[in-house]
Amino acid sequence: MTRDESAMEIIARVLMREGGVADVGDGAGVTRYGQTTAWLATYGFPAPTDAVMAAQNYRTWLVRTRLIGVCDYPDGFADGVVDWAVNSGHRPVIQELQRIFGLHVDGVFGPEVQARVDACDRPKMARLVLGSRLRFLGRLITGQPERQSRWAAGWMNRVASQVEALA
Repeated sequence: MTRDESAMEIIARVLMREGGVADVGDGAGVTRYGQTTAWLATYGFPAPTDAVMAAQNYRTWLVRTRLIGVCDYPDGFADGVVDWAVNSGHRPVIQELQRIFGLHVDGVFGPEVQARVDACDRPKMARLVLGSRLRFLGRLITGQPERQSRWAAGWMNRVASQVEALA
């Protein structure tokens, strides 16, 4: 399987979790397959009218952010990284990878991060990434409970399903 094929499999999982077009009341307005108006504007993408177009946007975004570099296999590690980046932005996830790898933390997926990704124990990294995401979500919820607690169950269910998929 090529990196691109693997990335598309991961994107398909993200699209299943994100659903279609909705305004969930989070202040971001209508999201299309997890893509907000602000996110689309940031990357210069057209608003997707279907899942195929949304997948194309995500694939281009993976290349631009260099997160495509975790997609050599459609495993729990790649799924954990990409799904977290879709929900919380790519920089916090890259920063966490840099912390885990003991690298300078700047939020840029550069050659040092890629070299560590290429050499890592992917099942172990999947567990570390999902654990880090849970801590991140916990800080987010407790930092602004009046705003964020309404999303807590959905976020935890999403990560729990990824943990269960590791088995």
